[in-house]
Amino acid sequence: MGLLIGSSYLIGDTIYKSFIKRHKELNEVISILEIIRMDLAFGLYTLEEIFYRASLKKDYCLCEFFKNMQEDLSKEDGKTLEEILNKNIVEVKKTTNLQSGEIDVIKKLFLTLGQSDIESQQRLIDLTCENLKKLTGDSKEEIIKKGSLYKKLITFIGICIGIILF
Repeated sequence: MGLLIGSSYLIGDTIYKSFIKRHKELNEVISILEIIRMDLAFGLYTLEEIFYRASLKKDYCLCEFFKNMQEDLSKEDGKTLEEILNKNIVEVKKTTNLQSGEIDVIKKLFLTLGQSDIESQQRLIDLTCENLKKLTGDSKEEIIKKGSLYKKLITFIGICIGIILF
């Protein structure tokens, strides 16, 4: 019975931690976008160089994504940015807890980079950061409401099943 209750608690805790991980990943995306905005403003780097510099942030969730983007852009195989982005965005969906709407926002941003002047690109990044900051507020509420609810509910279900089996 203790094993059942412990297992149900661990399942609930895993779900709770996934909500926390999503919140952390959203904050990391905002941080990396701010770094990209600074690179655009001061360095006048190419998109390939910007992705390389972003890939150096090894502790961020999108580090591997940026590394793959940089490598794919450096190849001269005739692929467009959209094709490269579509290929690499699949990995982001698999490896992070970001929701599809958040990933779409990131994808749209990267598709528009390099298509206008630096000031417009900076404003676009700022707007994307503001939208993501609103989503971090929502994710914080989800941690408090849904995460705690799942953790308690699944533990309670484990206790109920244990009582029934006993």
